[in-house]
Amino acid sequence: MKLEGQVAIVTGGARGNGLAIAKALASEGCRVALADICEDIPTVPYRLSAKETLNRAVEEIRGMGGEALGIVCDVRSAPSVKALVDEVKQRFGRIDILINNAGITSLVPVVDMDEATWDDTLDTHLKGTFLCCHYVVPHMIEAHYGKVVSISSVGGQRGFGMGAHYCAAKHGILGFTKSLAMEVADHNINVNAVCPGTVWTDMMKGLAEHFGMEEDEAKEQFCEGHLFKDREITPEDVAEAVLWLCLPESRCVTGNMITVDSGWTAAAG
Repeated sequence: MKLEGQVAIVTGGARGNGLAIAKALASEGCRVALADICEDIPTVPYRLSAKETLNRAVEEIRGMGGEALGIVCDVRSAPSVKALVDEVKQRFGRIDILINNAGITSLVPVVDMDEATWDDTLDTHLKGTFLCCHYVVPHMIEAHYGKVVSISSVGGQRGFGMGAHYCAAKHGILGFTKSLAMEVADHNINVNAVCPGTVWTDMMKGLAEHFGMEEDEAKEQFCEGHLFKDREITPEDVAEAVLWLCLPESRCVTGNMITVDSGWTAAAG
């Protein structure tokens, strides 16, 4: 196992892409700490993970023979993130990998968007990425080793209507990734991002339900522009890209991104 003995933090780890990433890391021997907010956010038009969801995720990883820990954490809050990092360090003694995956979304035109919606979106994606790196990277510097992978999006490379807040946050993650990579390269730390296209997770299901869309209708609309019409992007597809960026084989890749979008950005020009 290529990650035997290592420890990873995965934010937004209770379900969807986060859980798939945690399982992929665990399959290579990595001990994983799954962090999730475990409560709803008023500006988000769908239900977020509950504590029971996080507990089930932990048990699922343990059931496959992995070692996992579930921690409630709001990545928008510095004290909450610090407590997460302190608990993982105390429990496992090290932190080798950080996956910044926590995310929310909504579809709101700029002229109708309230400040809270903007703040919650930017704080979850961009501030959360900053805070997690702020508290984790010093441990990586001390160990002279680390892998940081942040989940951006095709919305971090382009824009789309009613998604200015989401796209701004995801663009920011890419800029942050490139800058941090330059700061920590001398400490043997790789910093990269993964940009998924539309992945049919609970987040997307909740968004479709909010707009009263049937599943087939929502998939057709949200996945429009994917070149492969006969396959959906799955959380496992995203997880495989993240996993590779955490393996020794990616040692010369930093400040970069992998796009898992079924060709959407290529088709968009």
